[in-house]
Amino acid sequence: MKFKALFISATILFPGLLFAKGNITGKVVNKSTGEPMDFVTIQLMDSNGKPLPIGTSTDENGEFIITNVKDGKYIVKVSNIGSVDQERPVEIAGNNAEIGNIILVDDAKLLQEVVVEGIRSQMRFELDRKVFSVDASVTAAGTSASELLESIPSVEVDQDGEVSLRGNSSVTIWINGKESGLTADNRAQILEQIPAETIDRIEVITNPSAKYSPEGTAGIINIILKKDRRAGYYGSAEISADSRGGGNAGVNINYSSGKFDAFAGLGFRMRRNKGGSRMKREFSDGTYTNSEGESPNRGNNVFFRLGGTYHMTDKDDISLNGFGMFGHNKSHSTTDYVSNVPGNWLTNHNYSRRRGDMRGMHAELGYTHKWTDTHLIDITGSFNHWGGPNWNSYEQDMLYPDNEKDLLYQEQTMDMGSKSWEVKADYTNQLTPWLKLETGYNGNFSKEDTPTDTYTGTTPDDIIQDTKLYNRFIYKNNINALYATLGGTVKKFSFSAGLRAEQWNIRTRSLAYGVTESMVPEFKKNNFALFPSAFLSLSLPYDNEMQINYTRRLRRPWGGQLNSFHDISDPTNISYGNPELQPQYSNSFELNYLKTWTWHMISVSAYLRTTSDMMNRISFLDGDVMYSTWANVADETNSGCEIVLKDNFFKIIDLTTTVNLYNNHISAWKYNFLADSGNIVPLSGDKQDSFAWSIRAMAGFKLPWSLSLQATGNYNSKMLSAQGSRQGGWSVDLGVRKNFGNWSVALNCRDLFDSRRFKSTTTGPDYTQFNERWRGGRTLRLTIKYSFGNMKQKQNKNTEGEPSDASGYGDMDM
Repeated sequence: MKFKALFISATILFPGLLFAKGNITGKVVNKSTGEPMDFVTIQLMDSNGKPLPIGTSTDENGEFIITNVKDGKYIVKVSNIGSVDQERPVEIAGNNAEIGNIILVDDAKLLQEVVVEGIRSQMRFELDRKVFSVDASVTAAGTSASELLESIPSVEVDQDGEVSLRGNSSVTIWINGKESGLTADNRAQILEQIPAETIDRIEVITNPSAKYSPEGTAGIINIILKKDRRAGYYGSAEISADSRGGGNAGVNINYSSGKFDAFAGLGFRMRRNKGGSRMKREFSDGTYTNSEGESPNRGNNVFFRLGGTYHMTDKDDISLNGFGMFGHNKSHSTTDYVSNVPGNWLTNHNYSRRRGDMRGMHAELGYTHKWTDTHLIDITGSFNHWGGPNWNSYEQDMLYPDNEKDLLYQEQTMDMGSKSWEVKADYTNQLTPWLKLETGYNGNFSKEDTPTDTYTGTTPDDIIQDTKLYNRFIYKNNINALYATLGGTVKKFSFSAGLRAEQWNIRTRSLAYGVTESMVPEFKKNNFALFPSAFLSLSLPYDNEMQINYTRRLRRPWGGQLNSFHDISDPTNISYGNPELQPQYSNSFELNYLKTWTWHMISVSAYLRTTSDMMNRISFLDGDVMYSTWANVADETNSGCEIVLKDNFFKIIDLTTTVNLYNNHISAWKYNFLADSGNIVPLSGDKQDSFAWSIRAMAGFKLPWSLSLQATGNYNSKMLSAQGSRQGGWSVDLGVRKNFGNWSVALNCRDLFDSRRFKSTTTGPDYTQFNERWRGGRTLRLTIKYSFGNMKQKQNKNTEGEPSDASGYGDMDM
């Protein structure tokens, strides 16, 4: 087997020896401030100065890379509005060409003539991900992370704050490249409380390599908080208010010197919202149960972040950073039911109240050692703690046909607690000019402990503890992973192949009243799986690129999905978990095509994802009670195409359009459910195919007088599920921003036409149920921001005291 593996590896890698690498890299820095310059235009020309159809722009760190350049002599032209253009001769001869730092000099005359401020594109493409810049988004001002995600192509956020990617809710969300304690139980709350102004960018990785966690069959959304290394000190303060009585206030500051970098941020967020619901349940015999409800809610929270990096030597860095939040939320809802089902009540007035606290933090210690820029090891350890007490009450006033009334009152307390440790060690080594090795370890050890206590009576004055409804759920999940990837670029080809091995064990206990941990044996599950990945990219003439990749991924059941405890906070809709729920595995294939011109770009991604033992939330009716639980039913095949068009018209309009076309196939399935009454409820579904599509357009306009205008429109078509469908919907957001030197004022309108409604249909053996839910609605928000700082250039012996050079070559720091 060893010789066979070596032979296969040699067969894959040997063709790479026949080609040469040709990447051009560099970094652009401002002469007077020492700051990296992003969105600077990089143009490749031949040795005679003739422009070639090859180019790129710098990222937020001022860095750029032009990949797969043929052997030969070239000129790299660097240009930016308000700066003197720079040119660098470069030669590709079978290896990389690293230009180093290119320092741009401000053109004083040109700066005086520039009266229209440029706009930055919100989205850029990297090898394995799409990156969305938050500062470039006018409509992001004053929003939360949850609202911000709604504006990103291919990402959806439903009325409960749950996130999906390309129509798939099995998506992993990270903060700064780590899980940071986010789970399916708490992430909706956490994302709602993170201010958008603390976020630098959001990365969407639809088919991650073996280096990354395989969790989330749809991919990974990585939220990167602001942390910069520009020399000197700088920061911003921001305040906003909206038409619903909510608002934000925050301040962020950064400091960087030769030996030490630090950042800090503090924000306060006040939320005011109002939602509602509508339900129509029709039975096959013509009877019905309908409801109308409204649910206003409010909350306040403080979000903070703090960290620093100490550069011990030129090769060693040590860092300590973290973030956290604490806050309070409360809501109430009023729902009125009417029914003509025989033996059931005629009307049912429900009034519920909820209040809770969210407290949490993430702390991280890191160490990096660099032998060279391409040979390094990065080690981090982090601790996360999220939780807080929650309380809710539920009151029912039921009227029966004989005018008899029945009152029911319940209170429920839940003290949520989640802790986790995460350890990462990543090793990178550029073995040869065309081959790079990445390998490492990732461990994640988490525990949830959530006791729930219920009190029942007819009014708040006569309630007593209902010991039958007490539950304490303890959930432990320990994951250990090793990975290795080999990748590189050989002339026109880029490749990567990797393998990740994960072992995880799940331990759960569901404790009744008066029962201790020692009295109940743990429910145990041990799992092991391999997750391979493979990427191959080919650069074609005239700035065309093709890429094909494959990954294996999974969706693990989380704590609440495994808890058999019945949640009766709404006695007419009871939900519970399934301890026997199994993980679902997916095989994902993608074929990508990318074509760029000077002012335009098109990306086409065709994908195929096959999933076995699909986890689904299933509902069934027993009497007048609707039950919801989780089960592995059916297999699923998703195929689709994502088309992204980026266009710049007349240098004043930046338009990004994303179209998603996808087909979903679900196999036929049968499942028997045991209701609380003891009845066996058989459910089944025929195989089904559904086609759905969505389109999202983001348009940015640069206007005179330092004005920026941005509009985002979104439409999603109808989509089928295992037990029904989700109806289509649309929305429009609009924003405008005006800059006054260090000040800026933004006015935006979220859901301009008040159209964000979530509609779905569920079918069962003898009923059909239609649901409509909404939250928020049209919201106007005004944001004022002030930027401050004293950014200074880091001097060195070659440039200190020298005058500005406007010759066209400037300074070059190799």
